[in-house]
Amino acid sequence: LQSSGDIGSFFGGMAIALLLDVSSLEVARQKSGDLDQEFRSNGLANLLAAVFGGFGGSLSMNGCLLLDESGATTKWSGAIVGIVCAVILFSGIDVGTIVPKAILGGMLAYLGVVLLAELAASPAQRSSWVDWALALAIMLVIANVGYFMGVMLGVVASCLMFALSYSRIGVIRRHLTRQQFSSNVERSPEQSRLLREEGKRVHVFWLSGFIFFGSSNGLFERIKRVIEGQLEKPVGFVVLDFGAVPGLDTSAVLSLVKLRNYCEEHDVRLGFSGLNEVMQAGFEKAGFFGSTRPHQVFGSRNEAVEWCEDMLLMNHEVGDASTHTFESWLHAEFGGQIDFARIASYMERRELDKGEYIFRQGEPADSVVLQASGCVAITIIDEHGRPIRLRRMVGHTVVGEMGFYRGVPRTAHVIAEGPTVIYRLTRAAFEKMQVEDPAAAGAFNQLIIRLLSDRLEFANREISALL
Repeated sequence: LQSSGDIGSFFGGMAIALLLDVSSLEVARQKSGDLDQEFRSNGLANLLAAVFGGFGGSLSMNGCLLLDESGATTKWSGAIVGIVCAVILFSGIDVGTIVPKAILGGMLAYLGVVLLAELAASPAQRSSWVDWALALAIMLVIANVGYFMGVMLGVVASCLMFALSYSRIGVIRRHLTRQQFSSNVERSPEQSRLLREEGKRVHVFWLSGFIFFGSSNGLFERIKRVIEGQLEKPVGFVVLDFGAVPGLDTSAVLSLVKLRNYCEEHDVRLGFSGLNEVMQAGFEKAGFFGSTRPHQVFGSRNEAVEWCEDMLLMNHEVGDASTHTFESWLHAEFGGQIDFARIASYMERRELDKGEYIFRQGEPADSVVLQASGCVAITIIDEHGRPIRLRRMVGHTVVGEMGFYRGVPRTAHVIAEGPTVIYRLTRAAFEKMQVEDPAAAGAFNQLIIRLLSDRLEFANREISALL
């Protein structure tokens, strides 16, 4: 127990030395090595050495370079070295009486000069002045203090340099507002218009990479500039998507507490999405969520943006119900040329309860539906049997038109999420309308074309913003 500290330091130093030596040999030989195999072999060799009273050893960088310089690059070179060492050990020969110490010292000096010459001959742009200064400091520490302290200096300094460089990259992969990126909810014309007008009040940040104190402070400064720079329509919601973040340390959470406090001072609500269990637990311990906090956590980015949209509509007292009736909406879509009654005579009106299926995935697309009121969800079943909601439709819209016009089976389920009123037009009824009332059939086709064009236009804008 008294020597446990020294033993632990020895193990740590040997592991670090082996890691550095293997990496250096990979560079010197311009070949890729198996780091896991090197650690296993070195550990097994040390265990066997301990059984026979030997001491711990590691890969010899100097010895490997000497073998490379002499051309002895086969496995036999290592075996011969082991045999020679065994002969010397068991015979008791004094190597100093056979090989002059000057020759051994000269070999070591030669290897050192070769390494320095290769380093000096390499292009200067490969390394910065910081790297050169660190290499010089490590060399001086090894020469004056010891090998282990030199290695530790290099490891600590390299970690600090990496943290500094990584913090400059930033963790924000993309930043958009609700005007450029919406949730997967298709809403009524009044709601869509309001969300377009107020879209700048919702900001969505895609985050990526591991987050620590340096990068989290950069995130805070970026959001702070956005909030302070938007005065006409003040920022009301900020969505932070952690879907591409593998983790964050405690210092990052504490730094984000500063962001939370700043947002609460400016009446800004935070929405967190894509958090894994560890990250969510860290935020909960820091007091981000709860009955006294306005911030929320969601499973996906779409759910978070949908929450922001709902809050905006609620603040402006715009609910799911449209101020226009279904008939007036169709009258406006048809341009007043076709009365809805002419088309309704070919349709079947149905009132659905929550959970009722309108379409099922895989069934023939033999009808198209006009949604008069309520809300429906478009979902698919993944390979694991779990339902995934692709889109949610609220108010007056058309459902199932793509499969109907393309003549392909349904690619998703369409389910009522509450009391819903629909008008179903079957393929047989549509063909009958084309014969008996071509003008009404043409107006219906134009409605579908305009609807698909609007959806395509918004999708193109969204894709352009994401590029």
